Amino acid sequence: MSDSMKMSRNGKKKKIFTKDMQGKLAFAVLVITLALFALVIVLYNQIKEKNEEYTRIVLKQHSSYDSRTLAYRRGDIVDRNGTYLATSERVYNLILDPNQISKDSEKYLEPTVSALCEVFGYDRQEVLNAFNSNPDSYYVKYATQLSVEDKEAFETRKSEMNKQYSDEGKKLRVKGVWFEEEYRRFYPYGSLACNVVGFSFDKGKQGSGGIEQYYNDDLIGTDGREYGYLDNESNMERVIKPAENGNTIVSTIDANIQKIAEKYIDEWMNGIGSQTAAVLIMNPNNGEILAMASNRKFDLNDPRNLNVMYSQEEINSMTEAEKADAWNKMWRNFCISDSFEPGSPAKPLTVASCLEEGVISPQETFVCDGGQDVGGYRIKCVSIYGHGILNVEQSLMKSCNDVMMQIASRLGIQKFIKYQKLFGMGQKTGIDLPGEADASALVFNENTMGPTDLACNSFGQTYNCTMIQMAAALSSVINGGSYYEPHVVKQILNDQGAVVKKVEPKLVRETVSQSTSDFICHAMFETVDNEEGTGKAGRVAGYKIGGKTGTAEKLPRSAKNYLVSFAGFAPADDPQLLAYVVLDTPNLPGKEQAHSTFATEIFQKIMAEVLPYMNIFPDTDVTGGEDESLTDQSEGISNQNQGGLDPGEETTETTESTEAATDESGETVPQQEYDEEEILYDDGLGLPDSVAGETAPEAQSLQDNESQTEAP
Repeated sequence: MSDSMKMSRNGKKKKIFTKDMQGKLAFAVLVITLALFALVIVLYNQIKEKNEEYTRIVLKQHSSYDSRTLAYRRGDIVDRNGTYLATSERVYNLILDPNQISKDSEKYLEPTVSALCEVFGYDRQEVLNAFNSNPDSYYVKYATQLSVEDKEAFETRKSEMNKQYSDEGKKLRVKGVWFEEEYRRFYPYGSLACNVVGFSFDKGKQGSGGIEQYYNDDLIGTDGREYGYLDNESNMERVIKPAENGNTIVSTIDANIQKIAEKYIDEWMNGIGSQTAAVLIMNPNNGEILAMASNRKFDLNDPRNLNVMYSQEEINSMTEAEKADAWNKMWRNFCISDSFEPGSPAKPLTVASCLEEGVISPQETFVCDGGQDVGGYRIKCVSIYGHGILNVEQSLMKSCNDVMMQIASRLGIQKFIKYQKLFGMGQKTGIDLPGEADASALVFNENTMGPTDLACNSFGQTYNCTMIQMAAALSSVINGGSYYEPHVVKQILNDQGAVVKKVEPKLVRETVSQSTSDFICHAMFETVDNEEGTGKAGRVAGYKIGGKTGTAEKLPRSAKNYLVSFAGFAPADDPQLLAYVVLDTPNLPGKEQAHSTFATEIFQKIMAEVLPYMNIFPDTDVTGGEDESLTDQSEGISNQNQGGLDPGEETTETTESTEAATDESGETVPQQEYDEEEILYDDGLGLPDSVAGETAPEAQSLQDNESQTEAP
């Protein structure tokens, strides 16, 4: 009998489990247990996947709760008084949900299509096609940029129609339409300050030009997110991560001053007009830009509309590359991006440099005989017969090129260049706007400047600068000698209105002494106030105005085209505003362009409105444009010294008679008064046909000796 079998008491055999059999049984139980565990895991995963799929289906059916982006609001741009120059309006995209409609199209399709066509005027067949061609879609963007009023109109009509169907016991319903929120950039004043403000694109994520571009990182925000999910009880829940809106930029621009500047630019362009007309107004004591305007205007709400510059026929004939060039030209900010030979507004800088170095004294006199022979050129003065004897102040007042050349020669090339750099010529100002021109190659250095270049530079020819460069430089010589970095932004505010950053005036360097500044201010006051000054047209009744006229001969000299300008400030004894007007190539033939009065009159009109607006009150001591402290001027050229004194300080008149000027034949020429700086001759100033950075052509023939000399 085997060990596994034993007899029972009743004689039957009894089967027992051996250890081997027990092991096999345990193994079988383990396998079954593991199999059951694996089955549980598989079933769990299947249930989980089904639940997730169910959740996704529910979320899709409730698309308004699905995960979606919440658009941020781009920050506003306001003027210094809080007037909105750029803002972001809430708009809506109209979203169709064909999947909802397709579940029971007999109930939903006809009412929904009817509501959309009734409210928005859509084509019925096109709406039907949008639903029918995408039956499984949960998201079809049918329309964009709808207003709040559009959205509310549809929702109101939807509620009315669904209530009516319910009241009538019908199962019809308007369904499957919802609105997605986003923002649209809006410029309330259209083209106002367009070159300063700039515009945005790519749904407000990018700026182009102006403040929009320069401060883009401050203006943009961060998108938010909305998440939909089912809780443990299968209830729909949502989690919102709010969007972070962009910051508000508070500019230095005054919208009212900007309007005034643009008004008189428009008036000029509608009259004589010119290739370009531009105005820059700033506070000379801190670098704040109050207005910056030109005739290059465009609608910020429609920045690619070329109809402001071209006919529709011209636009239709353009290639895409030509359109791009046209846009860039239209968007270009002349005040900071274009350089030119400034002409006589540079003369105060020359005089200030010479005074600082002590190579001239305020009381010193010079003889103007109509020009100078320098480096093979006969370079002429604006008075072709000569101004006679002038002191330093009178040389500015009468805009004498001859005296400027004489004093610059004393200063020398090295020191002249030193002061050009000190005044910022050839350097970017650092203004907080994109596109500032780099004119560093258009000024001379010690290695390239010769005697002719020095002579021409002394009165603002043969080198280039921008309007913002000249305005910043002149501001420093009238404010006591402090050169401030020009800027167009005062503050940056967060979405709650708290100050994030305050832009403080940035003092870059000191340029001249207070005494030199006082002298320049008074000399420029005489330029406007004195009957013999070139800037009489700049007078504003009741105000002390200082200023300097400019008439620059453009390249090529043979074309006889001119850029005329006027840089002025008020009050003359305490400058609070500086305005710079530039007119490039008036629409007149030849020397008829060369009237600085064109620019001076625009300045006068602007300041007559801006000064009272700025609460800068008239000086009651000034009546009829004359300062009572001024002594009478005798006829002819006097040697009266008023320079170097504080405005209003009494002087002792010293008048010297001078010999009358003579022409080439020796005939006596009567003295003439020049009410404006203008070119009175057909052959121009005798300037070389080049500027710094260019190769000078063959030298001009000298009329005096009928010889030719190679230009330096």
